[in-house]
Amino acid sequence: MKVDSLNELTVAFAEWRRGKRHVREAVPDRLLERARRGAEVHGVKEVVRAARLERSRLFRHRPEQRPALTMRPAQRVIPAFSRLELPPPPSGAAPIAELETPTGLTLRVFADSAAMVRLLASLCGKGGAG
Repeated sequence: MKVDSLNELTVAFAEWRRGKRHVREAVPDRLLERARRGAEVHGVKEVVRAARLERSRLFRHRPEQRPALTMRPAQRVIPAFSRLELPPPPSGAAPIAELETPTGLTLRVFADSAAMVRLLASLCGKGGAG
């Protein structure tokens, strides 16, 4: 492959900057590749100066080396169910309430407390069991 001179790199980067659509537009991969090849011949410092480019941009991942994204956050798998197992109540204890939700969740309550009443109320909804 042809290695550009420092003057050719200066002109290529200047043309790209003039044609940018917006300020934060990324440097095209083919232009970065030309600068990398030039850095191998002319040195990194000279290419950075000629292209008016940050040194770190020359060493960012190349397209073929970029890690592939396996899943976007919106595609993460959400479990279909959850299971919580607690120690059994003392032997012979009978539940004071048993609730089964429309989704199939069964809840047996053995302790009488204000927190448990709030939990049952939130599971049943404001109108009570239905």
